[in-house]
Amino acid sequence: MPTSPTDDDFSRAASAPDQLAAARLCVLVTGGADAADFEQLIGVLFAAGVPMLQLRDKHLADGVLIDRARRAVALARRHAPAAPPLVIVNDRVDVALAAAADGVHLGASDLPVAEARRRLGPAALIGRTAHSLAEAREAVAAGADYLGVGPCFPSVTKAFAQHAPREFLAAAAALPMPVFAIGGIDGERVAELASLGLTRIAVAAAVTAAADPGLAVRNILAILDR
Repeated sequence: MPTSPTDDDFSRAASAPDQLAAARLCVLVTGGADAADFEQLIGVLFAAGVPMLQLRDKHLADGVLIDRARRAVALARRHAPAAPPLVIVNDRVDVALAAAADGVHLGASDLPVAEARRRLGPAALIGRTAHSLAEAREAVAAGADYLGVGPCFPSVTKAFAQHAPREFLAAAAALPMPVFAIGGIDGERVAELASLGLTRIAVAAAVTAAADPGLAVRNILAILDR
């Protein structure tokens, strides 16, 4: 099993901000029950052109979650050694560090952005979920690299008491950083989000629950390109 990462392990992340700026699709995946199935799915996603992957799994044991994160990082770098797809870990700064992932995505109840930055270092990407303009501005001030805003629509993977007002989504889209819309998004809803200024999306079930995840990715990317 790989050893804990050193500063050199994050040297690949020197180009990560440029890749983040170019990324318009982030796919959220769970670790799954089987490592081989997980690797097969990740391989399909990378081959289809996914530029950014977020590992989000609140149920796997720590050791298994670290293993899945390391597998995703290894597959990304094998897929494109010079500029591999970004691999982000949800919530878990310790897992991102152990796996030498490109960064971490934080929610309101997770570590503050500044503390995550202290632990991961300046090269890591740090994303922050924002459900209000105040949270979004706070994340910008704290030094987050990108935002996830929503929830935009009803989701099959996560229940929400309410959805983000369109006024907030439009205001967040104007912030000086990459902003990904999230929550119940599929290809048919991309145009509505684009009308608010949101041209980056994060999806889960729209891809991972599709009969052909690779085809789903290619279709969404084609829509985003339009």
